[in-house]
Amino acid sequence: MVFQTAAQYKVFHHNVSSMLVAAVALSMLLGPLLLVALDKLLLRRFSTIKDDNAESSKAKEISEQQEAPIIIAGFGRYGQIIARVLLAQDIRPTILDHNVEMLEAAKIYGHSVFFGDATRMDLLRIAGAAKARVLVIAVDSPEQSIKIASQVRKHFPNLQIVARSRDLNHWFRLRDLGVEHAQREVFESSLVSAQSVLELIGQSPANARHMTDRFREHNLALAERMYPHYKDKNKLIAVSKQGRQQLVEQMAKERADLLENGTEIPDGPDVPAASEQNHSPADSKQP
Repeated sequence: MVFQTAAQYKVFHHNVSSMLVAAVALSMLLGPLLLVALDKLLLRRFSTIKDDNAESSKAKEISEQQEAPIIIAGFGRYGQIIARVLLAQDIRPTILDHNVEMLEAAKIYGHSVFFGDATRMDLLRIAGAAKARVLVIAVDSPEQSIKIASQVRKHFPNLQIVARSRDLNHWFRLRDLGVEHAQREVFESSLVSAQSVLELIGQSPANARHMTDRFREHNLALAERMYPHYKDKNKLIAVSKQGRQQLVEQMAKERADLLENGTEIPDGPDVPAASEQNHSPADSKQP
């Protein structure tokens, strides 16, 4: 009505009046629908946050002083394997994890896991970090891993660190903190898969194992060469490309020598096929 009157008195053109009326009608139609959708979205979001907070509040933080010689921070698929190896040797580590769901799963399988955030030095102290010999950093987040390592170096300098690294850059950053025992999490399992591929296309287990072993040696050496330059992207790329080319040439020469001599590496009792090496990762919720 207002827009029509304004148009009659030539405040604006009739076309503008029609557009304004249409816009108001459309907003009146869609407004309630958008409010309902937004309301449902926010309710779902706040409900999830509330549930997470409720679960965390139910979990009791580690409070009793522990004295185990080994502490494992993070009980996902990586930490689980380490813990199981230690338990098989009758060594009971102190295990920390701040995921409530993981704690519940651990209880089902008979594992004793304490609720706690390993980035908090007060909780690590209660876990026995002042007297423990080794801390295994097996958390998922590289940033959390770096934070834990940095804090431990400062507050518990005698505690040796064994760490899981997500990738090569994470490995470099751990090295900056003096962590010598850092392992790339999928490196070894990927090499076993590579050996399987070589065997499936006709290479003997011994040849396939030899090639993957040579790759391992070269890759570890290359990582050491790349480390001093990892903050210089151009230099890092140059060193990496050079190393890869050297590996290709080295492997080609070894293949040519084997063909020329008409020989191959003999199989032995200590060279199992890749299929006989069980490197399947544990399910993260089935300790």
